[in-house]
Amino acid sequence: MIRLVQEFGAHAGRQLPFDKDRVRIGRAPDGDVVFDANVDLDASGRHCEILLVDGSYTVVDTGSRNGTFVNSVRVQRQQLKHNDVVECGRGGPRLRVEIPAGAQGVPAASQAFLGASGPVSYAPPSLAPPAASQPNPFAAGVAAQPSPAFGGGSGTVAMPQMAHPGMPHPGMAHPGGSPPAFAPPSHEPAPSPGQSMVASMPGEARVGKRTVALMIDQALVAHAQRGSSQRGLKVMVGLLTGLVLAGLGAGAWYVATEDRSSNNGSNRGGDPSTVGARIASSNEGNIYLLAMRAADGRVRGFCTGFAVNETLVATNAHCVRMVTAETARGAQLVVLRNKGNGEMLPAAPVYLDARFQNAQMSRGGAGYDVGLVQVSSRLAGWVTLAPDGELFALREGDAVFVYGFPGMTMNERSPVATITLGLLNRVTDFFDGVATAPTAQKLQHSAQTAGGSSGSPIFLPSGSVIGVNAGSLSDDEHQVVIDPSNGQRREVEVNRGSNFKYGMRADLIRQAMASVGARQP
Repeated sequence: MIRLVQEFGAHAGRQLPFDKDRVRIGRAPDGDVVFDANVDLDASGRHCEILLVDGSYTVVDTGSRNGTFVNSVRVQRQQLKHNDVVECGRGGPRLRVEIPAGAQGVPAASQAFLGASGPVSYAPPSLAPPAASQPNPFAAGVAAQPSPAFGGGSGTVAMPQMAHPGMPHPGMAHPGGSPPAFAPPSHEPAPSPGQSMVASMPGEARVGKRTVALMIDQALVAHAQRGSSQRGLKVMVGLLTGLVLAGLGAGAWYVATEDRSSNNGSNRGGDPSTVGARIASSNEGNIYLLAMRAADGRVRGFCTGFAVNETLVATNAHCVRMVTAETARGAQLVVLRNKGNGEMLPAAPVYLDARFQNAQMSRGGAGYDVGLVQVSSRLAGWVTLAPDGELFALREGDAVFVYGFPGMTMNERSPVATITLGLLNRVTDFFDGVATAPTAQKLQHSAQTAGGSSGSPIFLPSGSVIGVNAGSLSDDEHQVVIDPSNGQRREVEVNRGSNFKYGMRADLIRQAMASVGARQP
């Protein structure tokens, strides 16, 4: 009998007991310990195995891409002791090995980890924020709710099911079994003759439409009052038609000139290099590196976050899960401001969407990957979240910018964020299907990201945030390699990263803030 307790990774906190001679570990779905296929990318599909041989447990690397480590030492085959930590790839998911009393010389005082009632259920530690000069306005008054993401432990803030604005509340019953159609009464006055004439002008011809319509209306009124002849009316209409055509020409010229020279941050206009520089300059103080400070003082960054009000930083739900595991090991969450002086601000998780990692979600990335952490001191500024109208208008081909801390460029002593440019590839629901605007909350994009970019804001050229970056899609393939020293052939797994990244739409962040009673700027 053996139990594996995951201490780090997307499923940190789970406890898996096994009574078998072979335990297969990796991201492949047919394994015994299955890591998250989109988050735990340091682990291979079939990373390692734990074997019971002659009464002793041994871990064996099965050709993993990034190696297997026992207590931070890389091994190919290693006998395990009680409380040894197996790490799948440097910085990847970690499993602590628990062996029952009486096996491999474990002291008799150690109790078997299975009782009469079955496996001990996991309850994460309390995530009360650190002491601060300002009280945490969200620590009280928000009832803890069971969450599939956290388990049933304390300190969890699970978002309730929220009806979309304009839709009936889920708990409201409707006669006949379906909500009535809603058609608001019309209070619009009938258009004037001048307005009717200019209504055919193209929408982009924005110059002079109101002026032309007003001139036509005034001329018709004057003509009626004077009782002028039909010939005079024809001449006047001809002149006014010329004015309309002139307005059309002026509008077309204006739009063409604006499209050529615009650098005003519109969604699809402007030189990308200058737009990106403006976004970075305007928001460089709003981006934060999330890091864990260990008991020995070492600081290790792992995700990105961005300020959404005076004390809240938005990030991913899977980043909040990592905080839970590290906090249990005695570490403390801190945030470091982009281009700051290295000052570390204590923080604590206050929200993880309870719907995150629903088993029904597709392999293209779990839905609702949104979390919030609260900082102990007041933040100087925050990003602007795009309004629903802007979010509902998103479409394939829109330019986007991701601003965060890719792991390969991360510097905890002097953090400097990286901004990258891409396009929206797809806008879908969390099942990768066609969706109406309110439910199209999964954004697939092509901006370059890497480990550590999780939790980065996704900007439009306008400077508003449309989402939070969550992960990337990848495929595994198997290749046969030959060891030049002995000529032996073996199959290894190679991870092929793709340029398809995905994020969660920003309205989920507003829902998260509402669920904890946070002020929304």
